[in-house]
Amino acid sequence: MRIKLVRGAVDFWSGLLLVAIAGAALYYIASLEIGTALEMGPGYFPLMIASVLAVMGAALVVRGLAVDGPEVPPMNLRATVLVLASFLAFALLLDRFGLVAAILAQSLIASFASRESVLWQTLLFGAAMAAGSVALFVWLLGIPVEVWP
Repeated sequence: MRIKLVRGAVDFWSGLLLVAIAGAALYYIASLEIGTALEMGPGYFPLMIASVLAVMGAALVVRGLAVDGPEVPPMNLRATVLVLASFLAFALLLDRFGLVAAILAQSLIASFASRESVLWQTLLFGAAMAAGSVALFVWLLGIPVEVWP
């Protein structure tokens, strides 16, 4: 009889990834001043986020060891490439064509990762994301980013 250590592979590997990301974040913010809750330093918020991420990841690792769950499905190369290409397009288009065009292009390219996406829904979602991003980052937070080319 063979004992299966990892019962829920998706939870286990997802949790391990979250713990690794939290560990990398903690490594990179180690030199920042933390401060207190009343006088936060530049490392306070990243420390809190990394801590929450590490706890959530550890909980998923434990769940993956304790509870039966699905196996990790094979990687969908087409979807992976298209989603990564959408991030690359956003990065390349942001300075040249502005925030709105970059978000619309990213949404459109990423939508091809799924065979179930509908063009009008993708464009509507992209427009909503662009409007929300302009409202939040440009108007509310005052981040100096070009909205239009």
